[in-house]
Amino acid sequence: MIPVRDTIASKGIAFITLSLIMLNAVVFIEEVRIGPEIIQLYSASPLDILMWLTKGKGNLIGIHKAIFISGFMHGGYIHFFGNMLFLYVFGPGVEKAFGRLRYALFYCIAIFVAFYTHAIIYPHSDIPIIGASGAIAAVMGSYLIFYPRARVVTIIPIFFFIEIVKIPSVIFMIGWFILQGANGLLSIGTQTPIAWWAHIGGFIMGVLVGLRYRLFKGKNHSRIYQV
Repeated sequence: MIPVRDTIASKGIAFITLSLIMLNAVVFIEEVRIGPEIIQLYSASPLDILMWLTKGKGNLIGIHKAIFISGFMHGGYIHFFGNMLFLYVFGPGVEKAFGRLRYALFYCIAIFVAFYTHAIIYPHSDIPIIGASGAIAAVMGSYLIFYPRARVVTIIPIFFFIEIVKIPSVIFMIGWFILQGANGLLSIGTQTPIAWWAHIGGFIMGVLVGLRYRLFKGKNHSRIYQV
C-alpha cells in the first residue's frame, strides 16, 4: 500500500514536517556524495551500547549522537523516498495536533525509542541501524489516535493494474502494524536487513504518547469549562 494523502489533516503548511524532510534529504545527499563509509563514521549498533554498558567501551554521548544522526540516514533511494512519502502524508496532521515544538521533540525522542527497541531484541548485533522509519512509525501511531476517522488515499498495485482507494486510517494503520509485528516475530533469532522492531517500538510509542496527550488535553479543557 502506497499512501498519497489523507482526507482530513494534510491541509496547510506543516513547517516542522517539511523541515524534517529537508534535513533527511540533505543527509541523504551527503550519503550519496561521500559513499558507504559515512555509515561507519556516523552510525551506531546495539553492540556499541552493550559494550559501553558491560565494558565501558566508547563514549555514551558520542554513541547517542551517532544514533540521532542515523535517524536521518538511509540505505538507498527506495528507502529514502518511501520514508519521506509516509512522513509527508502523516506528519502534518500530527504536527498540528501536538504543535510545532512538541512535535519536533516527539520526533527526536522517537528516534531513540526505535533504536533501543531494536537493541533490546538484538543486543549483540553489530549492524548499524539507519533510517527514519522508526520515528515515522511513531508519527503513524499518533496519527491513528488523533485521526481515527480520516481516510488515506492509497495506491494499491494489483499485478499490472493500479487501484486508488480511500482506506480508513484505522484499517491502514492497524494493517501496517500487524505486518510489522508479524515480520518482527518471524525475524527473531535471524539476520534481517530491516529493523522491524524499531518500527514496532516507534509505533507503540506514538500510540501511547497520542493517548496521553489527548487525555491530558481533555482534562485541561474540562477544568477550564467547569470554571
